[in-house]
Formats: sequence, C-alpha cells, structure tokens
Amino acid sequence: MDDQEARRLQQKRRLLLRRMAQIEEFLRGSVVLMKRPCTYPRCRKCASGERHPTWGLTVSEKGKTRTAYLGVKRLDAARRMTGNYRRLQALVEQISQINRALVTGRVSIRKGPGDGQAEGGRGP
Repeated sequence: MDDQEARRLQQKRRLLLRRMAQIEEFLRGSVVLMKRPCTYPRCRKCASGERHPTWGLTVSEKGKTRTAYLGVKRLDAARRMTGNYRRLQALVEQISQINRALVTGRVSIRKGPGDGQAEGGRGP
C-alpha cells in the first residue's frame, strides 16, 4: 500500500469516527411484538383464542433473554435507539476493516455496509 492510499484510508476512518460521535442515543436489544392473554377473566378476545398485542424490548444478558414492556409511548424511542445501535455496529466494523488494511498493508475489496464503497476502492 502506498502513502496516498494510507492517507485516504485514514481520512475515511476520521469520517466514520465523526459519524459515530453523532450517535448519542443507542440501545442494544430488539423491539418485538408479543401477543399475550390479559388478566381480565371475562375478556372476549382471550376467550375466543385471540391475544392482545404488546410491545417489548428483548436483551440477552449473561446467556438469558430479558424482556421489558415498552408500551406504545416508548415504542418509537426504542426503535430509534436499537436502529442507532445497529448503525454503530456497522461503523465499528468498517473502521476495523480500515485499521486491518493499515496494519497489514493489504486493502480488501469487500464493501462496507451503508456507503456502497469498497474499503480499498476508489471514490469519495
């Protein structure tokens, strides 16, 4: 790898780090729709075999899946934050690929998620 290519990769890494710094709210987990019976004994819906939809956040901790009730009010925030977490993961992976190229001197041709540019390809 020549010096120009190394400078280009370092510039790309700085850009990705700035993108990471812009993401303030993130949350590891998944937003899931659960269908549960209610506690009302005379519920027509439950008596007919239907279930009530509820939204929850699932997170794996120490090998166990934990679920927290979200409700409709917190649903949008939870979706936004879990999406931000996935974006952060993608940015970390791209930065890791750039660092690997800088350390080994080899530029891979794989595309990074989100930008459509090959890590070692030409372009902005």
